[in-house]
Amino acid sequence: MFDNNKDFRDVNLNGYKTPDEASVKASEPIVKKDRKNRRAVKFTAIALAFILIGGTSGFVGSYISNSVYDNKNISDTLKDNDTSGSEENTGSPSATLSVINNTETDTPSIESMLNTDNTSGQALLTQDAIKKATSSVVSISSKFSNGEGGGTGIIMTEDGYIFTNAHLVENEVYTMNNESGDSFFDRFFGGTYKSEVENAQKITVTLPDDDKTEYEAEIIGTDAATDLAIIKIKAKNLIPAEIGNSENLIMGQKAITLGYPLGMGLSASQGIISGLNKEMTFELPGGGSSDMTLIQTDAAINPGNSGGPLLNEHGQVIGITSAKIVSSSIEGIGFAIPITEAMPLLQELLETGSVVKSTPTIGITGSVINPSTQRYYNLPVDKGVIVVTVTPGSSADDAGIVEGDVIVAADGEEIVDMDEINELKNKHKIGEKMTLTLARADGNVDIEITLK
Repeated sequence: MFDNNKDFRDVNLNGYKTPDEASVKASEPIVKKDRKNRRAVKFTAIALAFILIGGTSGFVGSYISNSVYDNKNISDTLKDNDTSGSEENTGSPSATLSVINNTETDTPSIESMLNTDNTSGQALLTQDAIKKATSSVVSISSKFSNGEGGGTGIIMTEDGYIFTNAHLVENEVYTMNNESGDSFFDRFFGGTYKSEVENAQKITVTLPDDDKTEYEAEIIGTDAATDLAIIKIKAKNLIPAEIGNSENLIMGQKAITLGYPLGMGLSASQGIISGLNKEMTFELPGGGSSDMTLIQTDAAINPGNSGGPLLNEHGQVIGITSAKIVSSSIEGIGFAIPITEAMPLLQELLETGSVVKSTPTIGITGSVINPSTQRYYNLPVDKGVIVVTVTPGSSADDAGIVEGDVIVAADGEEIVDMDEINELKNKHKIGEKMTLTLARADGNVDIEITLK
């Protein structure tokens, strides 16, 4: 049965834990503070569909549910009880898909759709703004090897190009690696798990004015780091959405969400722009994390809204719904990707199928060391980051860093978690060198890596 609960990222505060207790598996939007006050509150993002609380078990939501390992020891000692994290990975192969069956001879220009002045003209009544945008909003359902989910998409061209969230059409799956070896997990648990990012086996689109006809869609391109994707259906004479400008938004301005939440058909909700330039960090499927600058709104966002439009009072798209905070004590905090920032990235996806990576990566995930992990693994230090996974062919892999290594400093500065490693790493550019200090039984050793 179709499960529309997996459709956008949820930030779940019910299970809030202190940094030393937070789960490695949860996506963690972070409230940023100065480095001296790094112990900031972390929001646990539970994906709706894929990146957040996803559809069945196939989005960041499904990502979370499917990242629970069968090996209880692994999940208990390294995944659930320690602060862990992953480094930023804004363009790894696992974060993008190449162009699939893009047979169009002419690539449409979608950046030209951007309305650089959405302040002119009289504001529409809410019902008129909704009516104006309704014909450009579609329902999306995706089927994966381990589940299914649903969300919303926005028509960008009359011949069937649609943009949406990447977490609606990508999913992370875990498989057991039974190859024998001398890795960290092989030594302690007799095997390792590996994660892979798969694209949806089938994507179905339903148009707002014809819920009886289903169109099978193909993926044109995705970028998990920005949570953007473009799909295409074989249809003509569609009505493209009118694109607004998110750069001149003001707090208190009217905001409307439009989408297909909870399998209930097309629904709309009205609120305001609650905040601007909200910086959040989300864990990516396949490893790594991504910083996003988002629009905050109190307009209702529910599973199924992911990928749908955030509209202004003129019925123009000013954002792409992506995430919300879920807690019994918190209400009305949702987020959308600013459309002005998204448009050039969508154009790049349309032309190449991926977004060029601009942020360097190390290629590791790690877990914070606390007294219990130190005793359990007989580690030489009581603080730092223990390497949980190393991406093959990454900067860390090339430098000889392996699972079970303990990082105690980066570029000469002591670190206690992955956030601090990422902060220092992000001061570098791709191709530059960075030094990681590892604690080993015979003393500390400096390892120089070349960032990719």
